[in-house]
Amino acid sequence: MKDRLLVISLSDHMGGAEQCLRLIAAEAGCHLMFLKRSGSNSIQDIDVKKVSYMTTLPLICAFALLPFCLYKYRKQFTIISSHSYLNAVLGVLRRIGYLKGTLIARESTSIFTRYKGIKRASYKLAYWLGYPALGRIICQSELMSAQLLKNNSYLSSANVKVIPNPIDLVKAKNNADLERPHITDEYICAAGRLISIKGFGMLIEAFSLLVIERPYMKLVILGSGPSYDHLILLAEQLGIAQSVLLLGHKENPYPYFKYARLCVVPSIMEGFPNVLLQMMAVNPNVVSTLCAGGIAEIPLIVKVKTNDVQDLYKGLLTALGNITTGAATVLENYLAPRNPKSYLKEVLAGLDLE
Repeated sequence: MKDRLLVISLSDHMGGAEQCLRLIAAEAGCHLMFLKRSGSNSIQDIDVKKVSYMTTLPLICAFALLPFCLYKYRKQFTIISSHSYLNAVLGVLRRIGYLKGTLIARESTSIFTRYKGIKRASYKLAYWLGYPALGRIICQSELMSAQLLKNNSYLSSANVKVIPNPIDLVKAKNNADLERPHITDEYICAAGRLISIKGFGMLIEAFSLLVIERPYMKLVILGSGPSYDHLILLAEQLGIAQSVLLLGHKENPYPYFKYARLCVVPSIMEGFPNVLLQMMAVNPNVVSTLCAGGIAEIPLIVKVKTNDVQDLYKGLLTALGNITTGAATVLENYLAPRNPKSYLKEVLAGLDLE
């Protein structure tokens, strides 16, 4: 199978979608193609001979080059991708007969509830043009599947399959032990791209209430993005700038998660936050907003309302008072079936790939 399987991603900047595709490629031992080389992340666990990059130019250039770069994969190849526009373009290439193999697309977020206006309309058009040609569409939760089918009635439910995101527990634990953060104070840890929908502003506001009672505590946020300056300013306005540490992107966030007093996902909306699984893999004390389908069913973690500072503050207090004895085992048992091998098997199950 690995000789007839191609995984293709927008760039090597390892967000949640890219991490999932990397896990698939590593498990399958197949070729991993990136449209754009950002140079911001290393590719681990994959033979460098099986990794290729189309360009360092803007993504619009990469999309123009895509048909040429896919020429040798046109026939008898199964292509796995994520990101809605990329999925749609691949679908169009199949609809016009350029690609002959099976296309498997993973939905990376809940597009039709996340975006509005012109951007939402552009996605609607892209889906209409390309998605009918996809052999299988992978959704991260039942809620995401329902939203996809509701907003694209021409799609067949038979082609949509719900498969929860994978997590490599062994790798997570090994990476957590590679180093120890140089943070001497007790801290709460969050991570993700610094954009408004990730809810970091709300987290800083909730933390400003918490730090009144626990002035020794720090808030550590890992990640980069356009909201960096806004978050710094917000912490200054709330008088807690010395207690909020924005440490930028970390290639290996697991040690920060492991040694945190608790970890938190404050997102307003997600397809499903992979970072939540990463936190659960190494720390039994986790708080998450109900920002995606499937979170309500996760055992033991503290769940709070989305976009609600007071409820998040109460959730942080609850988690700080939790006794986590035995919780790690419960969370490991919950995460174990999500291993990359089982995930890939389920992604390919039932497809005629001969």
